[in-house]
Amino acid sequence: MQRRFPTLRFALFWGNLLLLVPGSLQGQSKVIDLPVNRDESRERNVPATFHLPEEESPQPLVLISHGGAGSRHGLYALAEEIAQQGYVVLCLEHVTSNTDNVRQRMREKGLGYREALLECGKDPIPRRNRPLDVSFAIDLAETLNREDDRFEGRIDLSRIAIIGHSYGAYTAMVCAEVRPVGIEEDLSEPRIDLAIALSPQSANGQFFTSEAFSEVSIPFVGISGTRDIAGDGHRDFFRLMPEGDKHLLWFYDANHFSFSDPTGGPRRLRRPDSDVTYALKVITPAILYYYLRDQGSLDAASRNALIDQSLTGKVRRIDWQVN
Repeated sequence: MQRRFPTLRFALFWGNLLLLVPGSLQGQSKVIDLPVNRDESRERNVPATFHLPEEESPQPLVLISHGGAGSRHGLYALAEEIAQQGYVVLCLEHVTSNTDNVRQRMREKGLGYREALLECGKDPIPRRNRPLDVSFAIDLAETLNREDDRFEGRIDLSRIAIIGHSYGAYTAMVCAEVRPVGIEEDLSEPRIDLAIALSPQSANGQFFTSEAFSEVSIPFVGISGTRDIAGDGHRDFFRLMPEGDKHLLWFYDANHFSFSDPTGGPRRLRRPDSDVTYALKVITPAILYYYLRDQGSLDAASRNALIDQSLTGKVRRIDWQVN
């Protein structure tokens, strides 16, 4: 039987009971792709794709940052769902760590894919510029919201979240005031109210040390799985960040690539992990609803209800911890 995704799953909470209200929003109205957006101060292009909801009143902004060797379409399935839930979604592309850049490293240096990807991760240029791309993207959204008829004041820039996978998780973490190795400059983005990191980096010293997490003050959600690349290292943020609105979601049997699904966009994966995608489509909008709209609940009963709704196919267990 084919699964059907309700348009809104989390709208009303009564006490500890989660009431599901499908169909409360009508869905995504349009996708606007802007492949050329010049940041003249850095002489750098920041391609972006906007997913707009049908609701035309100002709605919160959700930024999405792709992983290494990815593109602005790498989390298309999740972006589409979040827009259908009533958010403006901005998927940005980081040109010194995207698909084309990794292919260029392979071609020019005779590297295999894995070697080129590792070199990209060690390169200080994308490490510094990824968070700056996010700041530029927020500025771009502000300009478009004010000057472009296609947006017509539809973006509420007082409520902003960022979601990132893998290298995009690094990007989200730095924007949330996790301090990266080897960079003294403050690259945090104070306009962001919530960060969600899919496969968050560990504190092993490659990207972050154990001392890097102490200043994170905004709500932070880390999502990983038992088969992810860094193992229990993906849990490091949870024990190192200050307590208060910090969430760890642990998917049993999910691997690193389970959390990135471009389905619906111009690029395809042969075998996307549609079961994990389904769970993210259930859980992520509920977290956004709570932190960006100040509505709903994420108490234990509500979290358990969301987990129960998410379990399907290969996703048989999700642990959700909060401190």
